[in-house]
Amino acid sequence: MMWLWEKIVLVIGRSFKIKLIISLSIIILIAFGAAGYFTYHYNLDLFEKEISKQFSQTNEEALAKLDLKLQEMQRISQSIVFNPQIENKISEINSAGNYDTFRSYYEKKQIKEIINQIKLDAPYITGLYMFDLKGNPSYFRFNTPSINELDATFYQAILPKINQSYGDLVWLRFPLPSSVEPNGVRPSIVSARWMKDSSLHTYGMLIILLDETFFSSSLEGLTKDDLGKVYLFNQSNDLLYSNVALKSEEELNQLKALNHAQIKDQYLFVQSNSKAFKFSLVSGTSLVAIRSKNETILQIILYTGVISVIVISLLIMLASKKLLRPLEDLVNGLQKVRSGNFDTRIKIRSRDELAYIGESFNEMTEKVERLINEVYLTQLSEKKAELKALQAQLNPHFLHNILNEIYWKLYMQNDKDTASLVTAVSEMLKYSLMPIDIPSTFRDEIGQVRNYVKIQTELFETELETVFEVEEEAQESEILRSLLQPLVENVFVHAFRNRLLHKKLIIKAIRNDDLLEIEIADNGCGIHEERISKIVGVDGMSPLHRNDGRDSLGVNSVIRRIKLMYGAPYRLEINSVLHGGTKMRLILPFRNVEKKGFKV
Repeated sequence: MMWLWEKIVLVIGRSFKIKLIISLSIIILIAFGAAGYFTYHYNLDLFEKEISKQFSQTNEEALAKLDLKLQEMQRISQSIVFNPQIENKISEINSAGNYDTFRSYYEKKQIKEIINQIKLDAPYITGLYMFDLKGNPSYFRFNTPSINELDATFYQAILPKINQSYGDLVWLRFPLPSSVEPNGVRPSIVSARWMKDSSLHTYGMLIILLDETFFSSSLEGLTKDDLGKVYLFNQSNDLLYSNVALKSEEELNQLKALNHAQIKDQYLFVQSNSKAFKFSLVSGTSLVAIRSKNETILQIILYTGVISVIVISLLIMLASKKLLRPLEDLVNGLQKVRSGNFDTRIKIRSRDELAYIGESFNEMTEKVERLINEVYLTQLSEKKAELKALQAQLNPHFLHNILNEIYWKLYMQNDKDTASLVTAVSEMLKYSLMPIDIPSTFRDEIGQVRNYVKIQTELFETELETVFEVEEEAQESEILRSLLQPLVENVFVHAFRNRLLHKKLIIKAIRNDDLLEIEIADNGCGIHEERISKIVGVDGMSPLHRNDGRDSLGVNSVIRRIKLMYGAPYRLEINSVLHGGTKMRLILPFRNVEKKGFKV
């Protein structure tokens, strides 16, 4: 898999078309992604604000609807408490006591008939009790089979809740005993109030039991999506009704303290208060559906971006054959020029900016081709001719002097031992007659220097001490032919000109990384700094003249040949002290004989 991935990356890196498609795709996806992200959050905030407003209004409407039902219950309770017939019947029951059972039974039957008529208008009433002040349901009792009959214990539990109500209807939630429930109790809604006569004397307690549908039917608009939550609190801020179970007491306290819209646990909660009954209604609607709709919008935007990328990619591929054809021609032309084919020309296919680039390319290759033919080849020929001319000047002059000196030495001394010097001269002559464009090694070059020093020592310089310090690795480097001999000759011709005794010549060579460093030092008469500047010069191309009128052909030829064949930073350095000797240092490239050498 790794090689496949590397191949894909390589293809992408070399294809402008693919890089263009990928770049545009990334830009489009980023743009659509950013647009989708901001649209999602903007719509979410907008929807939440709008939903909060609409849900608060719905909550107010549900509470107003509930107020009507509470008012209806208030009316029903008042119709019972302030009914003169019921009041008279209860007075009769109280006056009869336990001595007239038939009379009490008759009065209770009359009360039952009145209550049954009232109950027909309120089917949600599941039980009704009229307790006396001792806590006994002495006046009337009625309840559904799902609720067990209530006794004085229930009366005592209700009593603290309505003790300070002064006849107002009090709403409570109580777990009432039930034989049909598995746990033995059934949560029920209880509405209770004091019963007073026309003189406002309290003579009993009215308790009405209600089914939870009394509230749920009024709040169904808040729970129709099965995810809504409603919490109804009574005048004492106790939970009266809820369609969901509370998780903890802390959650109940948070709902009680709510006085504005709030988002909690993916729900939007709003709160409304009833001024008439001091009830508080808290309802919550799920934001999951709202956010899912916004996520759908985000997905649509992203899908649109992906589809746009695919469409743009197809359009680019279809149009690139014509639009990018000039660019493809230009790339092919550059590849041919890079391989050395400078007569390459490309066809101009348009009149736009790419056409201008193509025309410029054709003009450039034409000029380069002309420069190569007119300048480069001409300069190369001139360099070769100049090198041959320099060697032709140097060799005959040197050989003439040597052969002349050998002749007079043999003539004056008649010494046959000097015949070995002829061998050295023969080797030097053979070496110098080799073609100038054939590279030599430093080993061969230093061998010719040894022959030259031997000849000079045997013939002229009997007081000369010669030291050769040449690294073995340095001897394997390529070097221009006859490059060292003119420098060594310059030592004998000039440095030792006025010195008869204790002459010393040191020749060193080392390899320094990619450099070949050669040092030729003597203890001769030295050179003036002004003359050194003239010798090395700025470009090393101007001919130098000695005081006696003869050209300094040897050193000058070395400098010129280095400039021509190597260029900067390769050079000849000269350091000298008057009457203290001279040190010439050659800095050349190290080129192993096993590698491809230079060509002239």
